[in-house]
Amino acid sequence: MLSSAVAAVAFAGDVLNLVFAIIQWTDSEVAMALSIPISVMVGIGGWMLVLAAAWRVRRNYLRRIGIAMSAVVVNSDLRRKHGRAMFNFDLWQVQVEVQFPHPDSGTDARVQKRYFYPQFHEVKARALAERLSVGSSVPLVVHKNYAVFDIPKRPIWADIW
Repeated sequence: MLSSAVAAVAFAGDVLNLVFAIIQWTDSEVAMALSIPISVMVGIGGWMLVLAAAWRVRRNYLRRIGIAMSAVVVNSDLRRKHGRAMFNFDLWQVQVEVQFPHPDSGTDARVQKRYFYPQFHEVKARALAERLSVGSSVPLVVHKNYAVFDIPKRPIWADIW
């Protein structure tokens, strides 16, 4: 988790340096005035792409070396989180906890993941919550201490690892 925060700060610094280099190259006063908002927008968009790529690489790696198995959903929750941010958009949170016998130790292990959807994608959030309801089976890939749900939706950034 700490490494993710350090990577985010380093990425933001690199984006800021890139935007300032473009401003020096163009020598534009308008670009200078818009440098911070542009850096924020490029940084947020770029970080989302980096996280998506990291998740895909990790999931493909675990698919290659891990053990595919099935887990049973023991807890599932769909919740609407009311927005308190600048634009006041709500989020739909699907929180899922599964239980499975660990392939190495044979003991019962549990994994919990959270998925966020913007308020405009309520139908998708409800469909995922219905698909991952209590008692249903979920494909899972396990390797040592890592487990990933083998579904196409990426969990929130903290649950990627």
